[in-house]
Amino acid sequence: MFDAPQYAEQFIELARKTLRCRDMRIKAKAVLVDAKGEPIINPKTKAPKVGFTDWPPKPQVQVQVQQAAA
Repeated sequence: MFDAPQYAEQFIELARKTLRCRDMRIKAKAVLVDAKGEPIINPKTKAPKVGFTDWPPKPQVQVQVQQAAA
């Protein structure tokens, strides 16, 4: 695990130059959402489910976050 995405990107670049590797991706811990964009709630704990998603977030998600902040 790395503190910031840029450190992970630097590691991936270095690994690709020096080793034979494939399928290296940066993942981020985030709340899982359904097809409608609503958070998936655990019925037992009533808390949102947390999982790993690709980094950087999809452009659609970034637009929603920017609109919510405004």
